[in-house]
Amino acid sequence: MKFSSWHTFLFSSSKASTVNLLIQERSRSVKSIFTVQRLGQPDITVDNGATFFDTSNISVLNATDSGTLQNYQYRVGGRYFPAAPVQCSINTGSGVSNGGAEAYVELAKALNILGDYRLSTACNVSRWACPPVRIVNTAAKRLQNTDFAYTSINYDGLGSPFVIPTRGGGDLGSQCFAAAISLETSNGIEISGLNAEEQSDISFLCGWKSGQVAVEADVPTSLECYVYYDAMIVLEENNVVKLIQ
Repeated sequence: MKFSSWHTFLFSSSKASTVNLLIQERSRSVKSIFTVQRLGQPDITVDNGATFFDTSNISVLNATDSGTLQNYQYRVGGRYFPAAPVQCSINTGSGVSNGGAEAYVELAKALNILGDYRLSTACNVSRWACPPVRIVNTAAKRLQNTDFAYTSINYDGLGSPFVIPTRGGGDLGSQCFAAAISLETSNGIEISGLNAEEQSDISFLCGWKSGQVAVEADVPTSLECYVYYDAMIVLEENNVVKLIQ
C-alpha cells in the first residue's frame, strides 16, 4: 500500500538576513519541500496560521524600503533546485518585492496544480508575498496576520498596502507565502521523488533585504520546513508488515 506523509523540521530565524538550513531528511522518495516563516509562539490575538514573506522594518517608522525576501533555493547534495535562485525582489539587492510570481509558480508545481483551472483558491495578490501593511494616517507598520481586520486602500511606491483598521469586516486576509520546490521525477503516480537516502545533505538557502526581527509583543518568528515524501507498507509472508520510507 503506497501513501504519502511528511516530516517537519523547525529552525529559528535568529534575526538573520541570510540562512542556510540543514534539513536532516533521509527518505527514499522526497516529492517536495515547503518552507514557511511563522510566529514562534502561538498568540490568541492573531491568526497563527499566517505565513510571512518578510518581517523586517516592523519597528522602523520611516523605512527607506519595505523589505523583502530576495531569493531562495534548495541544495540537494551537489545539485541546486531550481538551477537558478527563485527571485522574489524586483532586482538583485533590491528591498522591493516583485509580487512573488516566480515563487507562486514553484508552489503550484509542488502542489501539482499548475495550469489546472478547475481549482480555485483564496490566495491572491493582496495576501501572497505581501510586505507588512502601513496604517493610513500613521507611520505604523503591522504584520498582516489579523484575518480581515484591515481594509486595503492602495499601495505605496514600495509595495506595502495602505490599510484602514476595521472590526472583522475588512477585505484583507492574512499573509501567506511558502518557499516550495517540486522534486518529482515523473508524473507522481508511482514512487517518483528524489532519493534523499543517497544524498549527503539537503539545505535551504535564502536571503532577505534586512534581518528578520521579533515582531509584535516581542514574539520571535521561526522557519518551518515540511518535507513531503512517499512511503509504502508491504505485507510479507507470515503476515509480517514492513514499512518502507
